[in-house]
Amino acid sequence: MARAKSPSRHALVDSALKLFWKRGYHRVSMGDLVRETGVGRGSLYSDFAGKEALFHACLDRYQETVVTPAFGGVEAKGAGLAEVGQYLDKLLARNAAHPGPDVGCLVLNTLAQVTPEETETLARLKAHGRRLQKGLYQALWQENQKHQKLDEAEIEALARFTLISLQGLWAQSRGSRDIEALRQYCKTLLELLANRLGTDEVTT
Repeated sequence: MARAKSPSRHALVDSALKLFWKRGYHRVSMGDLVRETGVGRGSLYSDFAGKEALFHACLDRYQETVVTPAFGGVEAKGAGLAEVGQYLDKLLARNAAHPGPDVGCLVLNTLAQVTPEETETLARLKAHGRRLQKGLYQALWQENQKHQKLDEAEIEALARFTLISLQGLWAQSRGSRDIEALRQYCKTLLELLANRLGTDEVTT
């Protein structure tokens, strides 16, 4: 049976997550992690085999504390285009709440850094993309039931398009403080989806 995570372990991973998210996986050293977490190097190695193992724990924590609260509504049974709009609202609200440039998406940031040789890390990052695409597919499929304009292949293509569009939004949000421009981006995306699905426009 796996060892239960203690509150101190959660705090360690949360501190490391913030550092990896802000600075990037390859720019963070074990020395940086010792300083950021306040945990000695020996204690870090007693819980994790190294920086990569700690980062993988951070990716799991990111799914739990960031992705699920924001994206869980899209994955819920019966969710449709309205829930996709609510997800976009949450992304905009997070961006507006930051006093400086947004840190964007941890997964997308890391994908820009990892090499093909970092197979385990890459597999975890790709699993995140599959999770989002699956959730988007289910929501678009549900919305399509109203008018049944699209077949399954078209819905799958629309889900991929939506995911790529979201990745563009995350990338743009890293350096933009123009919330209205980001809001217009989301509005246009929802209008395109509504048009393809033949459903009522969803506003954000």
